[in-house]
Amino acid sequence: MTVEKQREVIRLWNQLRKVEGPAAEELRIQILECFSEKANAKRAA
Repeated sequence: MTVEKQREVIRLWNQLRKVEGPAAEELRIQILECFSEKANAKRAA
């Protein structure tokens, strides 16, 4: 992931933190799971 993409993800994450409700919580969980899977794949390689 490029630095530009990382900044965009962080910006969106910060906006999402301001949102309440089950849909926002589900999005946060999915984002964290996505990054967790990528980190695990890098460690395995």
